[in-house]
Amino acid sequence: MFEPENSLEALMQAAGKDPGIVPAFYRALLETEIYVLTPEAPMKPGRRRSLKFQEKISVATVEFQGMRWHPAFTSKKRISDYVKEPETCLGAAARNLFEMLPESNFWLNPLSECQKPLPATEIALLMNGKIFETLERAR
Repeated sequence: MFEPENSLEALMQAAGKDPGIVPAFYRALLETEIYVLTPEAPMKPGRRRSLKFQEKISVATVEFQGMRWHPAFTSKKRISDYVKEPETCLGAAARNLFEMLPESNFWLNPLSECQKPLPATEIALLMNGKIFETLERAR
C-alpha cells in the first residue's frame, strides 16, 4: 500500500482518484524538489553539493514504450525503492529540472504504486501554463 511521504505525493495520489485535484498537483510539482539519478556525478556518500555554473551532468534514462525517460522521484524513499544500490542523485525544483532538460520525458516514481509518466509535450504545456486552460476546458 502506497503511503505518501510528503504533500506532493499526497496530491499525486489524490489526483489519481479525483481529476479536480490535478491542477493543484501540477502547481505543487513545479515548485517541489524532486530527484533524478546522476550516476556519473562525483559525490561522497551521504553528502550534498551544489551544481557549479554551467556544470554538465549525465542524468539517467530508461527506455519504455520506445521512448527515453528520466526516472524522477518525489522522495528519497522512492529512490531506494527503485534502486537497491546507493546512487548519486540531484534534487531540484521540478521547474528547474524541466528547464535544464528541455524536451525530455520524465517518469515520476517508476515501478511505484503511485507513478506518473510526464511526456515532454505535457511538460511543455505545464511550463507555459496552457495545461491549466486545457484542464479547465475538460471540466
